[in-house]
Amino acid sequence: MFSSIDPQYRRRIEDPLWRLCNLYWIENMAGRMQRFAPNAAQLRLHRNLWHRNVVLKARQLGISTYVAMLMLDRCLFVRNFHAGIIDKTLPDAEQKLEKIRFAWENLDYLPPNPEARDYVLASLGGLIKQKSGASKKGSWHPAADARGRLAFANGSDIRLGTTLRGGTLQLLHVSELAHVSMHAPWRAREIRTGAINTVPAEGTIILESTHEGGRYGVNYELTTQAMENCSKEELLPLDFRFFFMSWFDNPDYSLPGRAGWSDAQAAYFEKLEQECGVQLTHGQKLWYARMERTMGAAMRQEYPSTPDEAFATGNDGAIYGAQIARLREQGRIGANFEYNPQEPLYTAWDLGLSDHTAIWLVQNWGGNVYWLNHYAANQLPLEHFAGKIREWELSYGAIAAHFLPHDAAHRDPHGHSYVESLAREGIHAVRVVPRTPDIWRGINSLRGVLKQSWFHRDTLQQRVNPRGEKEPSGLSCLERYRTAPAGASGTYRETPVHDACSHSADAARMFAEALSHGMVYPVQLRLTPRRARM
Repeated sequence: MFSSIDPQYRRRIEDPLWRLCNLYWIENMAGRMQRFAPNAAQLRLHRNLWHRNVVLKARQLGISTYVAMLMLDRCLFVRNFHAGIIDKTLPDAEQKLEKIRFAWENLDYLPPNPEARDYVLASLGGLIKQKSGASKKGSWHPAADARGRLAFANGSDIRLGTTLRGGTLQLLHVSELAHVSMHAPWRAREIRTGAINTVPAEGTIILESTHEGGRYGVNYELTTQAMENCSKEELLPLDFRFFFMSWFDNPDYSLPGRAGWSDAQAAYFEKLEQECGVQLTHGQKLWYARMERTMGAAMRQEYPSTPDEAFATGNDGAIYGAQIARLREQGRIGANFEYNPQEPLYTAWDLGLSDHTAIWLVQNWGGNVYWLNHYAANQLPLEHFAGKIREWELSYGAIAAHFLPHDAAHRDPHGHSYVESLAREGIHAVRVVPRTPDIWRGINSLRGVLKQSWFHRDTLQQRVNPRGEKEPSGLSCLERYRTAPAGASGTYRETPVHDACSHSADAARMFAEALSHGMVYPVQLRLTPRRARM
């Protein structure tokens, strides 16, 4: 195939890294063509690539571009090689496919004012393009191929989708799994149980994502598994290898100028240099300071310096994100403190008959609120939750009061209220919190409470549901509680999203509202049915 090529290039063509650095053309961020040359982050990934890989990264480090060129290269030089692209939407996956098509179409591209090397590489690229025999029937254009597939004459192909369950792939690229985990968790589970299983142990999987959603979801679970593998002496082919690409891994993230930054940012840079052993230039610090001015609270999600920063951030519209982030910085999250047996215990509930029910175990003393434990479950009878209360009382002691939302006093079609049903289960001292006309008043009450809160490490524990899936922890629910954009639900005001996390957030809000109503006092009440209704 390459008999007419200079012998020195015939030898080099056997080297995949040389091919990646010399044969393929891309469009840069300025819209101009340039020969693909892997940057430091891309090279680190390439040189340490494993069978299964998780890449946690900052924005715009070029990992997707690298994987696109890697896919094209393997399809051109390996017969019957099958690759797949999964992205958060089909248009996003099609854009990645378009990068591959663009690089193939320009294999024989000769740049302006070419040098001798350019003539040789264009000739070599032309031969590869001719011999690869790509289909000329429109399948190269994603919009023209209903199957979303690019096929080569040697039997290799690249297909795209949002789950790609079925078939066998030798290389799978999953982009932005964190976004999918956050906004379409059912599809994230499909990717985990379906697409990942299409790749044999000797194949290659690359999961790359800028994280969102806090410490919950498929992407978080796979990423933390990969991080735990860092301590293993030997990785097996089915073990994921972890890569972290921070914002300062991109040399382009730097600005000229002699301007400064705030004292808080200076302290952040100093802490970063001490803990990460990185020496930031003046230009890098200036870039970060100016970028943070634009990005605000989302800066550490989009451009994290450490994995913990990526996990600690909430999501767009996070209602309690800022408060939780500050508590993390103060070391108030996941603390292993002892509860105070001399102070009263309380529970705060959010109720659901055929829906989620969530309960927090709380203490309030010394000017602080201590969140000791959390429990939530779905579609289980009241007896189950009463049993959980009795279990807590065996571990912690008698609970002084249980705060339930206003609808706990409502009677069902059989004439029974939730309060009366709890009493029959032996759960007394129930205090029904009056309904707050405006949910945002209650949210702001909880925001104030969070400023003086501590969360025990038990509140970070995830429950496994009957399907064997991990449910979000209580703390994760608070982090992920978010608003839908104004107008999304036909309103002109942002409203909290009702999802699996909202119940635990509502239960925590119930305690804050009880505090605001002056209902948190240690005296246990002997409830009669009439007083319970009151």
